[in-house]
Amino acid sequence: MSLRATPPKLLGMTTSTSSRVRARALMGFADLVNQCGGDPSDLLHELNISPALLEQPDASLEHAQVVRLFERAAERLEVSDFGLQLAQIQDTDALGPVAVIALNAACVGEALDAIHRHMAYISTSAEAVIDPDARPSQAALFYSLNLPIDIPHRQKSELSYAIALRLLRLLAPEQDSTDWEVHFKHEQGLPLDEYRQRLGCRVKLGQKAEGLYFPRELLDQTINTADPVLAGEVEPYVSHIVRRFPLDLAMQVRTLLEQQLVSGNCTLPRIAQQLMMSPRTLQRRLKQQGSSFDEIADTLRRERAEDLLRNSNKPLESVWGLIGYTEASTFNRACRRWFGQTPLAFRKALRNTGGASLVS
Repeated sequence: MSLRATPPKLLGMTTSTSSRVRARALMGFADLVNQCGGDPSDLLHELNISPALLEQPDASLEHAQVVRLFERAAERLEVSDFGLQLAQIQDTDALGPVAVIALNAACVGEALDAIHRHMAYISTSAEAVIDPDARPSQAALFYSLNLPIDIPHRQKSELSYAIALRLLRLLAPEQDSTDWEVHFKHEQGLPLDEYRQRLGCRVKLGQKAEGLYFPRELLDQTINTADPVLAGEVEPYVSHIVRRFPLDLAMQVRTLLEQQLVSGNCTLPRIAQQLMMSPRTLQRRLKQQGSSFDEIADTLRRERAEDLLRNSNKPLESVWGLIGYTEASTFNRACRRWFGQTPLAFRKALRNTGGASLVS
């Protein structure tokens, strides 16, 4: 068992909204909204989320969009426990095949560690970490969305911890969970006795860090129904999905381009082949994430060109070669588009301003 002890204070919100999550996070959303008398399509369109994603669980969208969607739904429908109700629909299915790996681990600690290891399947920045020594005789599961602090996230947090509780009870059905404790950051929510009734354990609001606390001995609890063979079969499948349907495909493309830019052969077909998909599929999936191959390559070349022109004395012939161009005319046209002037004029201007960037 390999548990990662991370203090909750390190799991604070970041300032980035670029985190992505699988569309599986929308499971049950339309059904619940309909049950509450709302129109799921209207809510999805308000947050610029395509309704088609409801049928594409392995597609991705911005995590912040999902968080805002759940908050908007709770407000519009006047359903303050929207996240808790959605948790009853999603259950552990929200974790997809990662739940299968966890449920078939040798013990509870290994199950939680498996979820931590496979978070790349679920989200690009959310974290689920276990601290076996969170409090005397208690361990804790800390799940952090890692989104800007100004994005309200009560519904998503309550949804996530309700699912975590459900998973732990499935892993150790004979354990008494009434003395477990869930901490939430939000100060306003349901009455505490209602939380206890709904979640089956104690709840504290207005805490510095969110987490689920339980007896440390639970980590060593054997999972009697585990099937190690099944877990071993599912692990490669999850890795395959992460590779074929990456949450942040644009970053994977950029990384491959960075490694091979100098070769001058960083074409769409070549990169698509390395990602084991057709050029058409790569373009389609990049478009779904609001990007394109040409956009990524152009941005990378612009950044490299500006850095080389500012910080090196390399001749211009070397500069355009280092960013993957084979002709001076192509480089000159690109610099006029990027910087509004020729590469030579741009280099001189940078030196006249002490190297400060001249472009936004």
